[in-house]
Amino acid sequence: MDAFTILLNVFILGFVYGFAEESKMIDEVKEFDNLLKEDNAFAVLFTQACCACTECVEAEVLLGGMSKELEDNLAILVLRVKEPALKARYGIKKVPALAFIRDNKTAIYDGQFEFEALYYWMQDNRQPLTVDLDDSNFEHLTQAATGATTGDWLVIFHDDTCKNRELIHLEDAGIKLRGRVNVASLDTRIAPETAKRFKVSSCPHVIFFRHQKMYRFSLPDITSKTLRKFSEGFYKNSKAEVVPLPASFFDKLTDKTVEFIDQHQLTLIIVLVGTTACTVLYLIYTLVKPNPHKKTE
Repeated sequence: MDAFTILLNVFILGFVYGFAEESKMIDEVKEFDNLLKEDNAFAVLFTQACCACTECVEAEVLLGGMSKELEDNLAILVLRVKEPALKARYGIKKVPALAFIRDNKTAIYDGQFEFEALYYWMQDNRQPLTVDLDDSNFEHLTQAATGATTGDWLVIFHDDTCKNRELIHLEDAGIKLRGRVNVASLDTRIAPETAKRFKVSSCPHVIFFRHQKMYRFSLPDITSKTLRKFSEGFYKNSKAEVVPLPASFFDKLTDKTVEFIDQHQLTLIIVLVGTTACTVLYLIYTLVKPNPHKKTE
């Protein structure tokens, strides 16, 4: 997608800095989602109508002045969002607020709206911290059961019913825990074997892996602060469980067999009864059938 097309889309949306206040979009949420599909990073400023919030105006001026430098140096596009539905999606309760979205992973800026602080924060976090795990790479990357030489891991297990805000908190925690704890997410819909391995049945479900032991998140709310607190020592208040080994081929075969039997009990019973009945009838028939080779006296 070339720069002209991107700017044209942004103009249509009415988000980007440098433009006067545009009319309300027909479907701002849909257009915003379409922009996120592009392979770009976005600095999204959540704000409100002009003059109702002095801090919002100051933040808009700041980001507007930074937009060209961010795009040229860091390939970050600056957007402005006022739509309440989008604020709710990202858990924005107070404006101005800035979300940094790259590879569809979001971090919320918690510093001062100052040029250097904001610029270097985005520069340092240009690449997301959250690792995507699945059945094929979980043990290879985490080494949770085989040595843990890659360090400690904080993993959120989720599906499509509980992922957006929790993953934002995870990314925020990852920034604060950089160099000490790896953070990752695992979609249980595409990694059912790993979810079964760790007996994950709720959503979201957080587990901290450390030195071949696992600790289930026990704090009442999942926030960036509680995730960091848990990883930095509160995990000791949870029961330490030995990390189970990945299922072997024989284990998987056994599970599949048991699952098949559970799902087809009636069919198997009918087949078994039918086979047994046929066998009995055949034996009876062979016993009562006259032998044509038997000599008559």
